[in-house]
Amino acid sequence: MRKSRTVFVVAMVGSVVSFLAGASAEADTISRDTLSRKMLDFCVFTQYKAEGIERRTMIDRCGCAAKQAMAGFEGDSFDSPSRSKLTGDQEKAIRGAIAGCFAKQ
Repeated sequence: MRKSRTVFVVAMVGSVVSFLAGASAEADTISRDTLSRKMLDFCVFTQYKAEGIERRTMIDRCGCAAKQAMAGFEGDSFDSPSRSKLTGDQEKAIRGAIAGCFAKQ
């Protein structure tokens, strides 16, 4: 039960941070920190639904994936088509990083 609450809290905090960081609906760029959080959120949401995922290590592995995916991006400003989505390159990077970090399970 405690792990479920942790995942819920992480998801809620990530959603609030993403909302606050993207306060301008017309903004078409996001900061490095915001992109990293979006990637962490993406990982948590996709892995929580996946079968056979060890819930005790999911958050740590998602942190690994977000960090690994961000290593492939340079600069401090990134394209964002909307507050709730990643671009194609961003999604490809996080999916590859998820595969790498969760393969060690």
